[in-house]
Amino acid sequence: MISNGPSRTFTHEAVEAWFRRLSTSEWENGFSEKHLRTAREFYREGYLSTLDIQENQAIVTKKVNREESYSVVEWNGKCPEIRSSIEDEDLGIALATAGLYEIEELISELYEDDPLLGEGMEEEVTEKIEKDTAGDERIDSQANEAAYSLRVRMEVSVQRGLRAIPEWKNDGDCRIPVYGEEGSEIQSCDRPSLMRFVAEAGRHGFEFQKKAGEFVLSDWKKVAKLAEESLQKWETSFNIEYAGDAHLLKHGQRTLGWEIEARNLDDDNMTLRENFHLGNRRLGTQHIRRVTRAKQGATFIRGHGLVKLDQDQVEDFEWWQRNRGDAKRANWPRYMLFSLFARKYLRTRADGKLENWRASIKKLNTNGVGRKFSFLRPYQKQGVAHLHALHELGCHCLLADEMGLGKTVQTLALLSCENDSALPNLVTCPASVVPVWIDEAKKRFPHLTVRILCKEESFDGCEENCLWIASYTQLRRHRHLLERTKFRYAVLDEAQLIKNPKAKVTQACLSIDAQRRLALSGTPIENSALDLWTIFRFLMPGLLGARKELEKCLLEDSEKTLLLLRRQVTPFVLRRMKNAVASELPPKLETELPCPLNDEQKKAYRTLAEGGVQDHGPDLKEAIRKASMHVFSLLTRLRQACCDLALLPGREHLPSSGAKSDLLIEKLHDLSSSGAKVLVFSQFTAFLSLLKKRIRLELPQLEILELTGSTRDRSKPVDRFESTNQPAVMLASLKAAGLGVTLKSADYVFLMDPWWNPAVEEQAIDRAHRLGRQKPTFIYRMVAQGTIEERVRQLQLQKKETFRQVIGELEKPTGLGDHFSSLQELIELKD
Repeated sequence: MISNGPSRTFTHEAVEAWFRRLSTSEWENGFSEKHLRTAREFYREGYLSTLDIQENQAIVTKKVNREESYSVVEWNGKCPEIRSSIEDEDLGIALATAGLYEIEELISELYEDDPLLGEGMEEEVTEKIEKDTAGDERIDSQANEAAYSLRVRMEVSVQRGLRAIPEWKNDGDCRIPVYGEEGSEIQSCDRPSLMRFVAEAGRHGFEFQKKAGEFVLSDWKKVAKLAEESLQKWETSFNIEYAGDAHLLKHGQRTLGWEIEARNLDDDNMTLRENFHLGNRRLGTQHIRRVTRAKQGATFIRGHGLVKLDQDQVEDFEWWQRNRGDAKRANWPRYMLFSLFARKYLRTRADGKLENWRASIKKLNTNGVGRKFSFLRPYQKQGVAHLHALHELGCHCLLADEMGLGKTVQTLALLSCENDSALPNLVTCPASVVPVWIDEAKKRFPHLTVRILCKEESFDGCEENCLWIASYTQLRRHRHLLERTKFRYAVLDEAQLIKNPKAKVTQACLSIDAQRRLALSGTPIENSALDLWTIFRFLMPGLLGARKELEKCLLEDSEKTLLLLRRQVTPFVLRRMKNAVASELPPKLETELPCPLNDEQKKAYRTLAEGGVQDHGPDLKEAIRKASMHVFSLLTRLRQACCDLALLPGREHLPSSGAKSDLLIEKLHDLSSSGAKVLVFSQFTAFLSLLKKRIRLELPQLEILELTGSTRDRSKPVDRFESTNQPAVMLASLKAAGLGVTLKSADYVFLMDPWWNPAVEEQAIDRAHRLGRQKPTFIYRMVAQGTIEERVRQLQLQKKETFRQVIGELEKPTGLGDHFSSLQELIELKD
């Protein structure tokens, strides 16, 4: 609708009748210029109250002096006749005439909404005119043509949009605004063309500005559609005149080229500038702002016309606008080139120095710095040289070698080579791994001065080239010291532990001031690709953009986002697998042992599952949102029932009952007789206690060792397990034995219950599958058939695939609602 005028009452038959009358006559000739001027003012100002259109008459009302007054318009065959309840005759006539203008507007609107209105009328009107004028020799052959024709003047304003101003024009080029106040009385006008134009304007989204007497289309996207689809048709239907740059609309939309130009600033930084091109011409800064605001739509630029961004580049352009930060920022880290070049459609042009620098990273010139360490294996020497070369180029690296390939010794060799700095080095690791670093440094690098960060220690006054080793907990407690200490190298071991960006320990790690940074992790992705974000926030802030942006992209299109992530991080990740670089290492042979629940377990499991669905409903996401702790508690109980019913609350005093225990005891009977050493992992320490009792009862001659969170001196059971020549079994919790220990004498590894995170299990397995082992390592995964454990295993494989896609190969359950459609699907017992 164009008008905000009176309320209307009409029928289509009545509107068609008035359309015939108004479109075939010069009805304005029957009124004085004074009446017409007043009527147009009433029309523009929305002066009327109601308009009742009937086939034979139209009734127009308006309150005058607080009384409801009206004028009635009737058609006498050639022109309108007016009668009014208003004493002021001029006012009554003006009121009725304004009503006729409103009728014309209504006709135009109905043309817009219903193209069939008036169908066939033009032929009918033509026949009527020919019949009325036949045989009248006094009528010239052109008498039927309007003395004043319609002309539409087009003007463009970059602020307001496209303006269409209808004017009456005669042969003498006299021009009178159709809706203007000035001008002399018009004898004959092309009113049908006007009504067709008003209808067309409304169809294309023009808004009619009554006071200005013009039609305005401020949406440049709609202007572009008009220019490409309808403007040529308008030129044949109406007399179009273009003012100023408006003629550029005839060329339609032109596509802009967009690129980011990168220039080298110094050894660490560069400057970035975005450019827009139309052909070979570069747009000015003022035009860039307009394009930026337009985004996906078109906009108008003086001297160029309608322009739009290359639609292939829109997504990357919007990403850049969200992640560029302060537009006035002068310096960017050079490594951000790899973030920009990773975008598929973002064209980046680097200067000569930056291009050479980027090429040197893709093809590193390793200078053999690791060769002087004779005890290193070939791939370890290569690793040291690779890391050193990256750091020399101002980049920071994630060493993601598979567990057991010696990330610790490679790092210590890196810290030892070509150290001409007086600054200390800092290694942060889990508390259980601190002794590993100390022992490795003493054994292989005795020249290093090692200091342990503890309650009594401070970084002040430390020796030059000193190596500080700190647990994550101690680093968090000493965070206040980091503000006044600068390090040469800052190393994070098991860097996946800082995946939560809001944790205090993560904030402490991010506050370390170091010339060079290195992250170590065989499993940098444990739950999702988001785990990588914080690691690279430590290594190279900004490379992966904003965390919320990454999270959103992973939800919207995970496959595409993972490919983008891989392109961004690949130059800075060194990942080697055992089967590729340590061919002398015997294989690890994995087997899944299906364990059917016994009848008692099935009954207890089914009761728990049905009760859980009844309590929390079928919607898993909603259940987690409302009562996450209760849902996770339910999942834990179900997993305990899969292991042994004695683990459930209230059943501690009952005898052990579980198919897994029976199967393990059966296997241990065979293995112990052959002198094998066995490593048994579970996340439930209570389950390990139950197993210990059964082993003592049924295999009293078998030596049992334990490694759990309550083990004070971890080295004693580890050393005993490694040194004994007799068969032995080590009962270990996943978390306690998953880091910092070497159990390479284990021939068999049993995983009694699958954990949500496959990385934790892989860490545990690789305690046994390490360099120096001479025989294959056999891995057995016990999975309760038809239960939540099978679904956990399914989830593990999906997370491995995420790791493989991003890195190359890939504590609490997360993202369950994204992987399982309902709670019942996750936990029900399937026979």
